[in-house]
Amino acid sequence: MSSTRIDSNWALVHDRLTEKMSRVRDEISHYPAPIPACDAQFNHLLEARDALSTEIARVRELMDQNDSECERASIEAFLDSTNCLDNAAIAEIRKLIENENP
Repeated sequence: MSSTRIDSNWALVHDRLTEKMSRVRDEISHYPAPIPACDAQFNHLLEARDALSTEIARVRELMDQNDSECERASIEAFLDSTNCLDNAAIAEIRKLIENENP
């Protein structure tokens, strides 16, 4: 598997996470002024933002490893372990990677 394809596959995962992070940040910035520690929805958004930040950092670290021998397995393991992407996003990523790497 070429280095370009590895970068492309991880970039796909990274893009989905950063898109979700952007949506969460947008929702936080437009959220009505909360009562600190009393607004469950706002606290949930903050937790989601923190989790996404952690997962994006994890993907960047995995991208830097750039090991073509186990890249597909690494992506699968990441997708199996992340709580930051819903099933539809994970299925879409898997389908795109499969179509790119038959």
